[in-house]
Amino acid sequence: MRVSFKELMDALGVGYELSAYETCPWSVYDGEKAMTCSAEVRMNHDSDELEAEIQLMHDTPPESGNMVERKFYAMFKPSADGKWEAKNMVILDKDGEGIYDWPTKGCAFFSACVQDLKMEKIPDFEAIYEQEITSKEKFAGGRGGSSKAPKIKPQQLLNMKQGRGF
Repeated sequence: MRVSFKELMDALGVGYELSAYETCPWSVYDGEKAMTCSAEVRMNHDSDELEAEIQLMHDTPPESGNMVERKFYAMFKPSADGKWEAKNMVILDKDGEGIYDWPTKGCAFFSACVQDLKMEKIPDFEAIYEQEITSKEKFAGGRGGSSKAPKIKPQQLLNMKQGRGF
């Protein structure tokens, strides 16, 4: 995934271009679950590094003992041609090893989580992962169709009628 900065912002659900020191945050608190989910896209001071992150913070320690769980982290940098690309991306503690087009799917995962946050609900991370990454992986790189070439008569391509001349 090598895209323009605007395309990257759109893929992450920001909708506008961030400048130096700027952030775009989203946050939702669920009193029943006693947790807060926050997502943020932030630009560094030189506008040459962008980070995106989703965290889940519990009011009381869960069984795992971690008060804060990182669900998503990505760092993007521009390449020599000015296009931005992911330099690091971790989703639900997975690094994308062996997954086709991990950065694009990761941006789709982040954007889907942000959409849930905009609707004031904590995302179902496993379901979104299944939808945006696992289910699309089954068809990644597939060619589809049959192996036989279709039989086309040259006259059909030129829209010529049989038996008639010019």
